[in-house]
Amino acid sequence: MDGDNTVIYLMGPSELDRIAYRLLLQHELSFSVELESDFSAVGVWGAMRMQPTLALVTADRASAIVRDALQMIPRLCKRTRILAVSTSVTGDALKDWSACGLAGYIFKDAGIAELGAAIKAVCAGREYFSAGVSEAIKRGRKANHGLAALSPRENELFPLIATGLTLREAAAAMTVSYKTADSYRTSLMRKLAVRDRVELARLAIREHIIEA
Repeated sequence: MDGDNTVIYLMGPSELDRIAYRLLLQHELSFSVELESDFSAVGVWGAMRMQPTLALVTADRASAIVRDALQMIPRLCKRTRILAVSTSVTGDALKDWSACGLAGYIFKDAGIAELGAAIKAVCAGREYFSAGVSEAIKRGRKANHGLAALSPRENELFPLIATGLTLREAAAAMTVSYKTADSYRTSLMRKLAVRDRVELARLAIREHIIEA
């Protein structure tokens, strides 16, 4: 890209998707794609041996296989930055993307010029998010960070109240007082950056802590 040492790694669910984006990048934006794969662990592992500068991800949603693939990237090469191009617009979908360590996110209908601007910004070490996306991604990051910060007792309480138990019932199941359970709940919701039981349940389902 422009004669520098940038290495672009294109990730997409199918060969046809990757061909389309490779040709678009080359002919419309003068960016070359050196590596590409689907979201399989083998594909990611092989591509990351080249320590790419940018992982450009094209997927309609951050499914479990997409999240698993993207979470491999910083473990294999910390310098690689991730830019997603997707159709997802709902809050829950954006929260799923927030678990993927993104440096950028744009909508598929954003246009060629915005795609080029996003690639340049992310490769230069900045973040780039389409309008209206940044705050949802940041809220999701806080929630995902909070999961790692939960205490053992908070982890125990989480699925109990997410599945619909009252706080008194959850306290009994944990053999603690109502007051103690209430303090766990307050801390749990603060760490996860959720406002009510509905958001808590959605997070628990998304993180596979409880079944839908």
